[in-house]
Amino acid sequence: MSMLRGIDTAASGMIALQRKQDALTNNLANAETPGYKQDASPLRAFPELLLERIHDKQDNQFGQRPVIGSLTLGVYNQETLPLFNQGSLVSTNQPFDVAINDQQLAPIMQDNKLIKPSAFFAVQSGDGGFHLTRNGQFSVNALGQLTTSNGELVLGRNGAPIMDPELTLGDVLIRENGEIIVHPDDAGRARTVGSLGMVLVNNPNQLVKEGNGLFQLEGANLGMIAQTIPQGVTMHHKMLEQSNVDLPQTISEMMMNIRQYEANQKVLQAYDKTLEQLNSIGRV
Repeated sequence: MSMLRGIDTAASGMIALQRKQDALTNNLANAETPGYKQDASPLRAFPELLLERIHDKQDNQFGQRPVIGSLTLGVYNQETLPLFNQGSLVSTNQPFDVAINDQQLAPIMQDNKLIKPSAFFAVQSGDGGFHLTRNGQFSVNALGQLTTSNGELVLGRNGAPIMDPELTLGDVLIRENGEIIVHPDDAGRARTVGSLGMVLVNNPNQLVKEGNGLFQLEGANLGMIAQTIPQGVTMHHKMLEQSNVDLPQTISEMMMNIRQYEANQKVLQAYDKTLEQLNSIGRV
């Protein structure tokens, strides 16, 4: 039985490490994606088993069986968790690029834990779904609608898509409070065409990653869009937030992961040889 436990332990380690490697590879592939939030992939041990001697002639002085110790039957990778720390802001000089800076948001207490809120742009997918994103690499389509790089419609504070025919001209100013002004250098024609919708999520750990830089929050609706920019949050025009992937650390973790995987593989090979020898002895 102890040998089979060893096989199970090594096999569980290989499966968990494979899933962690997938998460690290995805982080590496998105290192240049604006607003991308890297995934952490923690490994957890299976619940420990308490071993006792059950065939002793007598129990100990407390009427209990003598305890041998605890046994853990391997590890598992239950989930990947996005990390929402702020990425670096870089200048792009593109007319519709916007970056969120929410570093000054104060942590709040939830379930006896300090959790830092995060701010997101509000967008609408093609099927009408309500989503959140940190990727402020926006553009304008032929209808004058402000869109994400993947075509989702960017929502304003009123919950409606931001659109104006003159947005196609690209002569805009986006203020720190999210107001979008067309023709900012023409005093006679300058006007506000809308304000970027922003959603403040008190506990970003509740968000579900959906791909393409989008997040979903259970029960989220248009009523969550803030009517004013929360204190501690600013928007920066003609800038983008880079991904928060730490390249050196990610590459280092991938190499360590591979070595750990190979170590578990060698354990399985050793057990396989031992079982093969046992079978050969049994045949003799």
